[in-house]
Amino acid sequence: MDSISKTVSKALDVFCVVLLVIMSLLVIVNVAMRFLLNSSIVFSEEISRFLFIWVVYIGAIIAVRDDSHIYVDFIRKKFPVKLQFVLKVVCEIAMILGCLLFFLGSIDLTEVNITDHSPVAGISLGFVYSAGLLGSFGMMIMLCIRLIRLFTNKAKHTDSTVKHEVREEL
Repeated sequence: MDSISKTVSKALDVFCVVLLVIMSLLVIVNVAMRFLLNSSIVFSEEISRFLFIWVVYIGAIIAVRDDSHIYVDFIRKKFPVKLQFVLKVVCEIAMILGCLLFFLGSIDLTEVNITDHSPVAGISLGFVYSAGLLGSFGMMIMLCIRLIRLFTNKAKHTDSTVKHEVREEL
């Protein structure tokens, strides 16, 4: 299970980097052509915008995986360690529910826009909106894994170790 998780994580990292490189090259080449040749690649703005949307959602999955989102936890740190743990669990469950709602909304948006095409590149807008499907589903999986690890780490360790881990997580 751990090797599958590492492989998927590595694939997400590589995919995000590849999309960033393609997006950057499109923008740089387009800007250079505008200044040097007084012309541009017509579809590059649209494609780079769509790639940016995908990079944002894949980056959100990576941020949830690495637990690197911005936290405002100064209030939670004022509570006792056991209550901090409960609040952490409640927050994880709330984020899972939020991602579930986002996933359901993305299904509707993808279905509605699957037949629409972008004006210049002719790409189906369902492809663009499906980034929300992948992002929300991936974040739900990562949050469920974090929640399971939170409970299994709590069960494995003594009270003093849990206090140390909870402080590090918060």
